[in-house]
Amino acid sequence: MGDIRFQSLEDGDLADIWYALGGSAARHPDHFQKLMDECFKEMVDRRAESLKPWLEERFRPFRLADSREDAEVNMQAGP
Repeated sequence: MGDIRFQSLEDGDLADIWYALGGSAARHPDHFQKLMDECFKEMVDRRAESLKPWLEERFRPFRLADSREDAEVNMQAGP
């Protein structure tokens, strides 16, 4: 049985939450990492071996733009 908090969420919505939490968890691991990990565990429980290719397909369009955006933020926050 999966985590009751995520029962009403479709797989895609759960994955979107996990993806959105990624940047926040990287910047504030003490606050967002636990929820991000719990979302990922739920996705693994639901999709098992098919999860990696499914996530790759779902988020491929965002990766390059997000990487560029993160790099710009990191350059501005530098010393």
